[in-house]
Amino acid sequence: MEDYRTIIRYLLNDFISSVLPAIAEELVSRDLSLGKIQKPKVGSTAKAIVGMRRSGKTFRMYQEMLAIQDDGIEAGRICYFNFDDDRLRPYHENLVNEVLEQFYEMNPEARDTGTYLFFDEIQDVPNWSVTVRRILDTEKVCLYVTGSSSRMLSDDIATEFRGRSVSYELLPYSFREYLRSRNEEPGTNSFLDSKKLSSTLKNRLRRYLVEGGFPAAQGLDDLERAQLLQGYAQLTVARDVVERYGFSNAAYARSLARTIITSSAREVSISRLDNKGKTTGYSPGRATITELIDAFEDAHLAYQVYEFSYSSQKVRLGGLKLYAADPGLYWSSSIAPSDGLTFALETAIYLELRRRRTSGRLGDIAMLKLASGKEIDFIEGDAALDEAAQLVQVCFDLGAPDTKEREVSAMEEAMKRFNHGRGLFITFDEEYDIVTDAGIIEVRPAWKWLLQS
Repeated sequence: MEDYRTIIRYLLNDFISSVLPAIAEELVSRDLSLGKIQKPKVGSTAKAIVGMRRSGKTFRMYQEMLAIQDDGIEAGRICYFNFDDDRLRPYHENLVNEVLEQFYEMNPEARDTGTYLFFDEIQDVPNWSVTVRRILDTEKVCLYVTGSSSRMLSDDIATEFRGRSVSYELLPYSFREYLRSRNEEPGTNSFLDSKKLSSTLKNRLRRYLVEGGFPAAQGLDDLERAQLLQGYAQLTVARDVVERYGFSNAAYARSLARTIITSSAREVSISRLDNKGKTTGYSPGRATITELIDAFEDAHLAYQVYEFSYSSQKVRLGGLKLYAADPGLYWSSSIAPSDGLTFALETAIYLELRRRRTSGRLGDIAMLKLASGKEIDFIEGDAALDEAAQLVQVCFDLGAPDTKEREVSAMEEAMKRFNHGRGLFITFDEEYDIVTDAGIIEVRPAWKWLLQS
């Protein structure tokens, strides 16, 4: 046990003495707000950041630590610990408590003045939620946790914390953050009308749709980036799907994950996936395929978008669309088709809608199938009340007359159904308004829409 404590003390001290002082030089500020910084107290509320591995959760924690220091809090009151360190495995059942006790031995005054706790990738530590709940109830702390599992929030925190937590989802870089990481972020929205700037931004958007927003993938060549992102996907499947949920056929899980990622922005049928597996020699059955896809979503590898309906059973039987966690993840896993940018663009738009969805303020993001058989890519609203807050169609290019006629007629039908007088088309590089009997359809270029708050 003493060797274990030595490792814990080393990790705690290394962060304070070496990592934290160097953070500001390389930090790319993220737009995800974690709310007002709270003062440590007994009975505080935990803040949990979730997202796919390597999407930047740790650096978002660093950003919060720097903000805390800017408020005048000394480093000795900040405890950061990364539980995803191979030297800690196998995890001791008392690990979380031991980390805190070792920190207080190194910084005894922090126990009285109050401590800012940052526990990184904690979800795999046995009984972590029970220990953390006790810490919240008995210690003067302000607590932040991160994890790569949404179920960490829905199950563990909901059970143990009883409303004493707030969750925040962090995706890889948005287009704005991608530009910021390159020191190319434009200023106010008025600058977006510059023709020279718009040409540059269109060029950068094309690159973003291929490179994506994982921080460590920035600046790599195509082969390096593809290998890195494929490795992220494999690590996520191994650690956050196969290991965590105990799926016995790891090879099938990896194969299905690649199929799901390369199906980004397309409708997927569980039955077709099952039949495809049978023709190639193995399928675990529809129920297990469904469980695997749910596990991929829990690990933030890909997200499911259902048909706009109050009946979840009806939706599940009718199919669903899937979106990879990042356009670069999709591109790195695909044999790039001629229409690859179209799927990458729709993926980027979905992810941006997800970022802008503030605690479900506009309702869930769904796909809409109309009575005529036409479809709208995204509807935000309340399915139970059959109300739409926003209708969004993604089309890379509206130049072909038949394409434009088809897309406009679908949006008109949707606008009339919901008595919603405004629709939105997001294209790569077109900007104008279309006046219809149902209302106004705004056509906006993606490079501008992605940068507007």
